[in-house]
Amino acid sequence: MNRADHELIQQVLDGDMTQEAFAGFQQRMRTEPELAKLYGEYALLEHTLHEELEGGHFAGADAAVSSRRFGWGWGWLLALAAVVVLTAAAIHYQPWKINHDADDVAVVTFSVDAVWQIEGKSRNLGGATGVAKGCYLRLVQGRAGIALEPSVTAVIEGPAELTFLSGEAVHLARGSACFHRGGNGKGLTVTTPRLTAVDTGTEFGIQVPADGPDELHVRKGNVQLSSKDLKETVSLAAGDAARISNNGTIERMPTDGRRFATGLGRFRTVLSGPFVKSDWRPDYGNPSISESRIEGENYAVFLNLPESEPSNDCSVLLATLETGKPTGAEFHTDGWAGMSFFSKRSEVLFFGDSYGTRPTWSLDVKQRIPVIHPEHPVNGPRTVTLRYDLHSGAVSLHEGGVPLRTPFCVGKLPLGIRLDEIRIGASAGAALTVNSLLIRIGGD
Repeated sequence: MNRADHELIQQVLDGDMTQEAFAGFQQRMRTEPELAKLYGEYALLEHTLHEELEGGHFAGADAAVSSRRFGWGWGWLLALAAVVVLTAAAIHYQPWKINHDADDVAVVTFSVDAVWQIEGKSRNLGGATGVAKGCYLRLVQGRAGIALEPSVTAVIEGPAELTFLSGEAVHLARGSACFHRGGNGKGLTVTTPRLTAVDTGTEFGIQVPADGPDELHVRKGNVQLSSKDLKETVSLAAGDAARISNNGTIERMPTDGRRFATGLGRFRTVLSGPFVKSDWRPDYGNPSISESRIEGENYAVFLNLPESEPSNDCSVLLATLETGKPTGAEFHTDGWAGMSFFSKRSEVLFFGDSYGTRPTWSLDVKQRIPVIHPEHPVNGPRTVTLRYDLHSGAVSLHEGGVPLRTPFCVGKLPLGIRLDEIRIGASAGAALTVNSLLIRIGGD
């Protein structure tokens, strides 16, 4: 299976696919056993990791599957059809009966916007990764879902660093994580630089910031919390929390409703093709706008988003821009050509070819901050995905679509900015051809 098939399956699971494309996927499932098997593995692993940790955070609810193009009705039918296909594939191939490597202590899967590195012995399981004892996970962004033995699941939010010590123990060196243990198996032990947490059937969240105290918040059950430095131990129950500072002192407190992700996060489409000319408001120039393309020289067109994004139930925005070779002009010039996001009529974000002589894609987060260029030039028309995290303000550019590759530009916006308008265009002497634009939101 190639990368495109993995992306295709993720679109099916997210309900982010046209009716015609889904019909084609069903036909391929009938004639390609390898695709059906891979889909079954993806769906089974997703079900396993979401079965007890469904939702976006401790008190959250799932975002509805919908799209601007097809509305709720088609999204619901697609989700239902996907369940039927999943059931048939799972019953036929029974991926849970695959013999797993004895070295695997955990199975890890990632959100579509995740970027990660794994050091140590690991193996591809189709829709997930099996990791051995001692493996180190560096999650640059996005989320990772972890299934440990015998009945422990966890969701990690990047940026984070985690080491798999055994099937019942992990070390969280940095980041935020929610742990859940059910069933009658062994206990779970989580360590951080300052604490050790042991539970026997509970749900709790841990935050390990780059600077500041390590914190633990209990939602369900009981957790034994120990300070590594002072060898002090306290018992925490549901609603309790505690922090451990640099000197090792444990400070108890009531939990403050701290947000911890409990699912990988569903992404839904808020804008996709075909282009509708009447939706775009011209500012200057005379670009050509057809269902399949926007192109021209020295032009700008605006589009209002249906609502400010990311919306209240989401935290991450993904914008995938596919550009083509302009006719009779250049994309890279001393001027600019690309896409901008606005908030309350102010431009807050631009990506594409920025002002200046450097012929490369770049990122401009405004705020009187210099344009952010990649370490190595990224030249020419291509597909680029922008990721924006509302909670952290982090913005990054990635070649291609999802799943995301390592970012080539990274910046930051002030926290909490919601985007309500976009602009596509090019300055005098520059040109831009856009073949497609896909905007998705998710994460909670």
